[in-house]
This record gives sequence, C-alpha cells and structure tokens, in this order.
Amino acid sequence: MTHRLGLRHRGVARVLRATPRDRGSSSVEVVVLLPLVFLLLFAMVQGGLWFHARAVALGAATEGARVAAAESSSAGAGISAATSFIADAGSGVMLDPAVTGSRSATTATVTVTGQAQSLVPFLNPSVAQSASFPTERITG
Repeated sequence: MTHRLGLRHRGVARVLRATPRDRGSSSVEVVVLLPLVFLLLFAMVQGGLWFHARAVALGAATEGARVAAAESSSAGAGISAATSFIADAGSGVMLDPAVTGSRSATTATVTVTGQAQSLVPFLNPSVAQSASFPTERITG
C-alpha cells in the first residue's frame, strides 16, 4: 500500500513540476502585464486630477457668480472672487486658469476655464465650468 502512495505522490509532483518549455513564462507574463497595470494606475490618477481640477473650477465659478449677483456688486467683483478661490485652492491644481464674467439686470454668470495637471506629456485635459445666479435687486 505504501508503494502505491509513493508512486502516486511522485506522479503529482511530476505534473506540478514545470516542463522545460514552460521555463521563463512567468517573466514574459510580467513583462506583458506590468505595463498594462501601470497604464491603468496612471489613468486612474489622471482621472482623479481632472475631477479635482473640475471641482475647483466649479467651486470658483459658483463663488464668483454668488459674489457678482449681490445687490451692489459687479462682474469684476465676481471675477476677483473666482480668481481668489483658485489661488486659495493651490498653485498646481489648475494650470493657466482664465476667469470671465458678466452681469445683466437679471443674471450674473462666471465661467472658469483652464487645464488640469497631466501625468502624460502630450495630454492636456481641459476644464471649463460655468455658474449663474439671479441678481439681487429690489423690486416693487
């Protein structure tokens, strides 16, 4: 009985042992899969940077429109508030930010455009967000 178990054990070990044709296949698998893993990782980080820049642009546009919509305010005050918001968020969050605004008798609008940081040299993800508020005014 022990002789049979010994043969069976040797057969399993022979099946589990790598054949000469399989030598180095792990290295090839790593060489193929590792760039894909890094690409996925960089894509996730790049997406996070873009979403963060987009959130900052939307926050700045909202703050600028809120200030511009105040009763005795102007579009220039809203643009200044949005620019200050972007500066407070940090110098590297948005690259080349541009703020524009307008105020009419009924609506104040501020638009923030710029670029998010990029991990890939040739990729320049752009960000543009706009916010509008009704102007405060005395009626009646």
